[in-house]
Amino acid sequence: MKHGLKITTGLFAAILVMSAATAEARQGVIRARGTNGAVTAVKGPNGGGGVRTHGVRQNADGSVTRASGGAWRTPNGGTSARASSTTVNPDGSVSRNGQYTGTGPRGSVDSSGSVTRDANGTWSGGRTTSATNAATGNSYQGSTTIDPATGKPVHSGTCYDASGAVISCR
Repeated sequence: MKHGLKITTGLFAAILVMSAATAEARQGVIRARGTNGAVTAVKGPNGGGGVRTHGVRQNADGSVTRASGGAWRTPNGGTSARASSTTVNPDGSVSRNGQYTGTGPRGSVDSSGSVTRDANGTWSGGRTTSATNAATGNSYQGSTTIDPATGKPVHSGTCYDASGAVISCR
């Protein structure tokens, strides 16, 4: 959770600086827009709120990066954060990274991954996800990778009870 929140907070700060060209505010909402991105922060009537941000940047090597992120807090104390970035290179290769984390009264989830496509069109990468049920302590650990031979996703996952014994995933 802390890692994703740090990334999201960093994205928020960077894009806020980039997008300070135009700002508007109304009760419970702040928006700022600029030529390269935007940020929106909201506060809900019951104490929840969040922030979303996105921006695009031309890099010195000719690539273009688009990044986005967000963080939210629910009135009952749940929190979540997400961040992602995609870079397209002049040779046509692409890379994308993303992560999400959430915690609340019912449990928690963490997921992160990356995928790349090289200049020849070959894909690689994967994602890992873990989730825990706060009431039972049962958890899930899974991953998805791209099979280099077929280019198709391959998923595997295992569920555990609170003591760590493998159980059936339903």
